[in-house]
Amino acid sequence: MRKKMPYHTKRKIYGFLFITPWLLGFLLFFAVPFIQSCLYGFQDLTTSVDGMVGEWVGLKNFSYALFRDTEFLVQCVGSLRDLVQVPLILVYSVCFALLLKKDYPGRTLMRAIAFLPVIIGSGVLMDIMKTDVFSSSVNGAETTYLFSSSGLTGFFQSMGLPVGMIGFINEVISKIFDLTWRSGVQILLFLAGLHNIPSYVYEAADIEGANALEQFFKITLPMLTPMILLNVVYSVIDIFADFGNAIIQMIYNTAFTNVRFGYSSALSILYFLMVAAVLIILYLVMKRFIVHPEE
Repeated sequence: MRKKMPYHTKRKIYGFLFITPWLLGFLLFFAVPFIQSCLYGFQDLTTSVDGMVGEWVGLKNFSYALFRDTEFLVQCVGSLRDLVQVPLILVYSVCFALLLKKDYPGRTLMRAIAFLPVIIGSGVLMDIMKTDVFSSSVNGAETTYLFSSSGLTGFFQSMGLPVGMIGFINEVISKIFDLTWRSGVQILLFLAGLHNIPSYVYEAADIEGANALEQFFKITLPMLTPMILLNVVYSVIDIFADFGNAIIQMIYNTAFTNVRFGYSSALSILYFLMVAAVLIILYLVMKRFIVHPEE
């Protein structure tokens, strides 16, 4: 009699089949260029009629970036400040996912709208839209008409609000667009995590007399910790890989404006190592708080 395949083995096989397209794409379109970029980082590349010509310079490009370039490390430190967006994205995504989980008319449409930004746009497209579509230039002065609070500043001033409060309100309103656009995948992942929580856990909590707030902090939030870790990793990578990031712009301009492909590759490798270090630190800090539902 043929032995039946265990359920856990089936899950592993199905998981591998699901990630096979990604693995093929990684090997074909990422692994080879990444190795090539690593080799470029140790060379001084020049262009000629025969293509790229490289001269091996060892660690010269890396030492220059770390000890002589006055801009690179400053931009690295500045990019770390963007990580303050991660908690905002997580809170926004959890709240939105909780709303989308409830059963009400139009729920499917709301789920589609929440994920729409991920489908129709990228970081580059959004930079173009925010600068060219959602704003216009009048007499040399750029005026943003959508997702900006600059037009409300005069109104707030007429109300007598303090300058600090006006600045805070302007900052919050200006970030609404980016916050919404960066939360599509996170909302979807949190929604999957919410559906993975067994309903009998909430039923037992109701019998014990736990209110909605207690159920959220005692059941929902702990059971979502694996998805929180996943969303933290995704959000950090998404922020650091955004084309509007100052370091990304610096690397791009170094390669295609200043035609210093070797040095640009070295900057890319150092930036990659910095992002990897940040992710490792976050993982080591958060892994002790992870609660696995099957446990």
